[in-house]
Amino acid sequence: MENSTPKQKFTARQKQILSLVRKGLTNVEICKALNISANTVKVHLAKIYKIMDVSNRTEAASLDVTEESDDAKQIPEIKLLIVKRENFDNPQMNMLTFLLTQNLHRYHLFQIQSASRESRDGNVTYQIVLTGTQDPKPSLYLSLYNGNMTQIIWVYSQKIDEHADIEFLSNQMTMQLYRQMLVTAAQSYEKRKSQEPSWWFVSAYVNYKLNCRNRESWHKCECDLLALLQKGAANTFLKFTLVRLYYMAIMESWVKIQDYIGKIQELATTSMHDEPYSDYSRLMMALLSILVGNKKDAVTYLLLVTEANPENVWAITLLSQMYLLLGEESKALEVINEYERYFPDLENDPNQIIPTSFVYFLSKKYDECEKYAMRAAYIREESFYPLLFVIVCRSLKDDWDSVEKYKNMLYEYHPDFKIANCTKLLNGVKPERRQEIESMIERAFSKR
Repeated sequence: MENSTPKQKFTARQKQILSLVRKGLTNVEICKALNISANTVKVHLAKIYKIMDVSNRTEAASLDVTEESDDAKQIPEIKLLIVKRENFDNPQMNMLTFLLTQNLHRYHLFQIQSASRESRDGNVTYQIVLTGTQDPKPSLYLSLYNGNMTQIIWVYSQKIDEHADIEFLSNQMTMQLYRQMLVTAAQSYEKRKSQEPSWWFVSAYVNYKLNCRNRESWHKCECDLLALLQKGAANTFLKFTLVRLYYMAIMESWVKIQDYIGKIQELATTSMHDEPYSDYSRLMMALLSILVGNKKDAVTYLLLVTEANPENVWAITLLSQMYLLLGEESKALEVINEYERYFPDLENDPNQIIPTSFVYFLSKKYDECEKYAMRAAYIREESFYPLLFVIVCRSLKDDWDSVEKYKNMLYEYHPDFKIANCTKLLNGVKPERRQEIESMIERAFSKR
């Protein structure tokens, strides 16, 4: 068996398929990821095996070859070791473990391996240890550790009975696990900058700061992302994080839309050209479509993402807003309610309550909008839209003392605010509804 393979022997499609095989995806999952037939996958795999002089996918995945692209060498993946300490007698527990692994593959970020014992391999980024108990009731315990098992990051337990919805439980566990990995990676990066894979720790840090809506930190976030991009150490996920950073800056009125929409367009279109089947390329195109008012295109991209990965939180959040802009209030609320099922502990998470307040605002449920916006404004007092929603909702009640109070807060944090800044919020809104909202905003600010 050869230990090196000339780079030019693989086609671009074969490189994609080999990369997905190394991430542990099955043929069916590769079909869905690349939108190609099962037979096409088999044909490509046969050619890959021949080029590599191997006989099966396990050998292809493990063989260290020089075929990999320069980007693949420069951009290591997140190595995830799932340790199942015992064979579970409970079939539901086994299914939950299987679905958890399958769900993690859908993010297309992790190189996943399974084992029966922990490893001290310094190259592993995270280790997930699964144990089960039968008394007094069947329960699955998940412990998330750092790569060398020196720090426990998160512990999760799930009781399992014969009536349990295993698919829902696996989705919920996956989403919360992914969130914990992002948060802890962000905190780790803040303490110690030089960590590998660098794109993961930097992206996690930026996503964490995006959640905080901190204006002072966003320039630093941009610099950190651009530094990796210029070094050639950026993958599609990091590019998506940069697009999300620009989108947030536009929506918070920190930058002029025309100064940054071109940057978003370049990143989105380049990523779609290079990786047209990537969820993160599609998310970038969805954000670009929202900014230019193409709501139907945005929904199409978001549905493709949620079909490939139902646990993608960013797609879920945006999808609810897009349904509102299309006048499909019931679908928007359905998406939000489903999200809350997965995260019952996130009722005070601004990433949830700000979009929820927006949904209620567009659907003319102003009392509910005000309730969520007040909660968001309390947590993120600098954030633009919660304050705007509170101001408009209070003006509808003719509570002008409160209106002035929150207007003063808004101008304190956004001294250059103009009513025209609100127009990007209304991109895609039907003309008659848009005109109605503009009149409401003008009325609320007319007394200043």
